[in-house]
Amino acid sequence: MPIDTPTPTPNATATPNNIATPTATTTPNQTATPTATIASTPAQQTTATIAPSPALPLQPTAGGISLTGVTIGLLFGVALTAMLFSAMAARKKKNKPERSAPRPTGAFVEGLEIGNAQNIGKRSNQEDAFATSDINNQRLVSESGILTVVADGMGGLADGELVSSAAVAAVYREFPMLSNDWMPQQKLLYLVQRANDAANGVTGGSRNQGGSTLVMTLVRDGKLWFASVGDSRICLVRDGSLITLTRPHVYETDLDKRAACGSISFEAALADGQRCALTSYVGMGELEQIDYHPRGIQLLSGDWVLLMTDGVFNTLDEEEIASALFGDAQNAAERIESRVIAKGLPRQDNMTIIALRMI
Repeated sequence: MPIDTPTPTPNATATPNNIATPTATTTPNQTATPTATIASTPAQQTTATIAPSPALPLQPTAGGISLTGVTIGLLFGVALTAMLFSAMAARKKKNKPERSAPRPTGAFVEGLEIGNAQNIGKRSNQEDAFATSDINNQRLVSESGILTVVADGMGGLADGELVSSAAVAAVYREFPMLSNDWMPQQKLLYLVQRANDAANGVTGGSRNQGGSTLVMTLVRDGKLWFASVGDSRICLVRDGSLITLTRPHVYETDLDKRAACGSISFEAALADGQRCALTSYVGMGELEQIDYHPRGIQLLSGDWVLLMTDGVFNTLDEEEIASALFGDAQNAAERIESRVIAKGLPRQDNMTIIALRMI
C-alpha cells in the first residue's frame, strides 16, 4: 500500500517522518498466493472374501461313482459367488459419493465458506500477504475456530513485503499453539503482539524502516471476533448493506480532533496533505493503537465478512463491493478482483480480499 507517515506540523502530536511514495510503471500481473484447501476424503472401499463352497459327498451307484453331487456343489458355488459379487457391486454403488463441481480455491467448513483473491495491480512487487488457519485440522477448527489474516506492507517504506509476510507467518504459526482457556479476543490481541514482534524483527522497530497493516478475524461457534492495526478493513455485509467494523489509524483522526478543539481550522485539517498517513502499524516499535471487539458479533445465515486491503476499497465503492457478493465465496472474491482490474487505474495498488460467507 502506498503510504506516507505524517510529518509533525505546529501543534501536531504525531511524530512519523514523511516518506515518498514510489511510482510504478509495470503492467498488471496477477499473482496467486497459496491458501489452505480441503483435501477430499477418498471413498471407502468395501471388500469381501469368498470362501470356496464345501463339496457335497460323492454318491455311489451300482454303475460306479455318480457326478450328481459334484454338479450340485459346483452350481451352488457359482450361484453363491454371483450373489456375493452382486451384493458387493450394489453396496459400492450405494456408498460412492456423488460428483460435485470442483471449487477453484475456496473452502467450506462447518457452515462457513471461504474464498480469496489477490492481484499485484500495477505495482512492481506484491506487498500484501494473507493466510487462513489450517482448516484440515478438525481439532483446531472445533476447539479454536477459523482464523483469517491480511497484511498490507507499506509501499512508501523499505521492505514492505518482508514485513507483511513476517507478520502473517507469525500469526499462522502461533494460532494453533494458543491455550483454549483464553477468550477469543485474548488470542487475537496476543497474535497482534507476535505479529508486531516479527515485523519489528525486520524493521528494527523503527518507523523509518518499514511497516504493515494487519487485520484478523476469528469465527467460532457462529460469532465473529476481530482485531485491526492500520487502515486495512474488515466489513460485515448483511442484507446487502456493507458496514465497516474497523476504524483507520490515520493522521486525519488527529487533525480532526485538533480542529474540533479549535487549535486548527477545519479547512486546514481537510487541506493537510498527510491526512491518510498511518499512525499505527506493525513494525513501528510499540503500537500506538489496536482495534478489537471484546464480546464478538453474532453472525447470521447469509452474512458476508470481508477482509481487504486499500487496493480494493480505494478502487471500488461500497455498493460495487456489496453487489458482487452472491454465489459461492470463491467466485465472489474473484468477481471483486475482476471489478478492481476493470477500472484500469494507472497506479492500481496491490489488492487482496478474503471473503467469508455464512451458510
